[in-house]
Amino acid sequence: MRLKTLIMTTMTLLTGLTSGACEADSVLSVDGFPMGEDGIEKGVSACYAGRIGDCIVMAGGCNFPVNTLAPDSKKKYYKGIYAARIGQADRLRWTRIGELPDASAYGVAVSCDNSMIIAGGMNGKGSQRAVYRITLVNGRSQVASLPALPCTADNMAGAVVGRRLYVAGGMMDGRPSCRVLCLDLDRPDAGWKERKPFPGIMRIQPVAGSMGDRRFCIFGGFAPAAAGAEARLALAGCVYDETTEEWQPLEGPKDACDEPLFVGGGAAVQLSKDSFLVAGGVNKDVFLSAVNHPQAGYLNHPEAWYRFNPYTLLYNKEGWSIIGKSRETARAGAALVPTRHGIYVIGGELKPRVRSNRIVRIPPLCCQSR
Repeated sequence: MRLKTLIMTTMTLLTGLTSGACEADSVLSVDGFPMGEDGIEKGVSACYAGRIGDCIVMAGGCNFPVNTLAPDSKKKYYKGIYAARIGQADRLRWTRIGELPDASAYGVAVSCDNSMIIAGGMNGKGSQRAVYRITLVNGRSQVASLPALPCTADNMAGAVVGRRLYVAGGMMDGRPSCRVLCLDLDRPDAGWKERKPFPGIMRIQPVAGSMGDRRFCIFGGFAPAAAGAEARLALAGCVYDETTEEWQPLEGPKDACDEPLFVGGGAAVQLSKDSFLVAGGVNKDVFLSAVNHPQAGYLNHPEAWYRFNPYTLLYNKEGWSIIGKSRETARAGAALVPTRHGIYVIGGELKPRVRSNRIVRIPPLCCQSR
């Protein structure tokens, strides 16, 4: 069987991911996971991660390290900042280089201007407003404050559009939200500005990306049950155009059987200014049944039963395309980091409560024509 070749350019980081679906064995295992805090070795989800210079940087995250599936198991949040130099593609040697001001997870992280910006998140004490810029100086992390969000925010999505950082959806001030906030990275002292809320239902745990220098896209996410109505999923997306200051609908992704594919709980990473990659997320049918009609024993099924999204998806001017399928990327709450060696998939949830300490790599040439 012949597979087509697709080249995806990534801001000088990636050259040549291929088009058409990649085989599962093209997702490569990577040795190494941070070990600097008790419990983190079991893996985390919802961490902050990005690329600074020639290092992958990871911070925060959360898991259930003790009696994971027990009803009284406690979620633990982490504050360590770790870096691994990008050298050997299939080995990462992590060093703890600092810590966040507070343990945190479930916020937004973007790589920009040789730094990683993290916004919002939450921990056992509640949701957060803080925004930080992390840089590396002599092998140590430097954490500087940026203007705080105008509200607490967690489980939202974010992306850099041109020179502006957007965050949208999630829980804002403790409520499911359609709000959209924007920070001009060239004029951060001006603070965060409200943009027109996105249309339709609220979106908790959506994914987002940019299309060009003036368009912000959001897909996936769910609105929880409220006022007697059951929880609902957002399968389609929408795009905000800064020129018109209006939102327009976008078609959502589909699986290999041409069925609507839910990417809520997945992860997105920008590849170029007008293309981004999405991987992972929960299964729409299993998830919706669980939140609307809870059943005893829900946590006790094997990983495959939850049917997390195994597809790696590309979104660009041509719309959606499937570029890979692997059980190794079927995770919720993972982090994606693009490098010259490909895209690293860090941590995430394999099933409810069970985190992964495995890192895999989607290589620059994920399959060959043959």
